[in-house]
Amino acid sequence: MFRWRREDDGSWVGVDGGNAYRFEVSTTGLRTKSDMAPEAVRSFFRLDMDAAEVELEILRRGPELRSAIDQLQGIRLMRPSSLVETFFTFMCTANNNLHRIIPMSWKLGEFGEPLDNGLHAFPAIDRIASIGEQELRQAGFGYRGATIPKSAKALLERGAEDWLEQLRQADYAEIHLELCGLPGIGPKLADCIALYGYDRGEAVPLDTHIWQAFTRLYHPEWKDKAVTDFRYRDSTQRFRERFGKLSGWAHLFLFYENLSNSRSRKQDIV
Repeated sequence: MFRWRREDDGSWVGVDGGNAYRFEVSTTGLRTKSDMAPEAVRSFFRLDMDAAEVELEILRRGPELRSAIDQLQGIRLMRPSSLVETFFTFMCTANNNLHRIIPMSWKLGEFGEPLDNGLHAFPAIDRIASIGEQELRQAGFGYRGATIPKSAKALLERGAEDWLEQLRQADYAEIHLELCGLPGIGPKLADCIALYGYDRGEAVPLDTHIWQAFTRLYHPEWKDKAVTDFRYRDSTQRFRERFGKLSGWAHLFLFYENLSNSRSRKQDIV
């Protein structure tokens, strides 16, 4: 969800793979101003699922999340359509922050075919593989200027887009394992891609904010300790056992709640 921007008139413009969106926000909700098919919009916003019912089920399985859900009602787990865009924009997130991730994602998009209004479809894997490392480094990608084309070349060796698409037939564990075998993809990025690209709700991307929430709610014995491979596997598996295929949706509440309140919690400690 990185190639989105708010226009001067208050509408939102964004791209999902080759689909360009424009939404007008009003007191009654969102109104599409693009030519997207209704089923594409419905899938993108996951409107086939009732958010209120999902929240109730998450609360049934984990009542300790009530405070987070009360603060953040209406959060939705999005369903992007482009595996390629999901894969490479999440590669931009490694050891990074949104102020850098968003322009990097837009920059990658510029290598794709033009759409209307100055937007671009996300480029194919072979195009990304052809981008020079120095060109990306000069655009502010840092070490990712090397890992992104390298990973694209590894995907080409496996079958490019066809290989990514074939993984849709696999279960979460196999998807995660296969993704971790690619250059620049560790457990957290593999979980991000599995959750958003492959619609595997069991995936729990564990970053700093989730780790802080986990150690506060579930693993106080690991507070202020580093995330080792064992702790990553153990904590996410326990969360998965608790929330099942709603784990990815449930983790969003913890992520945004911790992001919103981390500063006040630090002040409380001081």
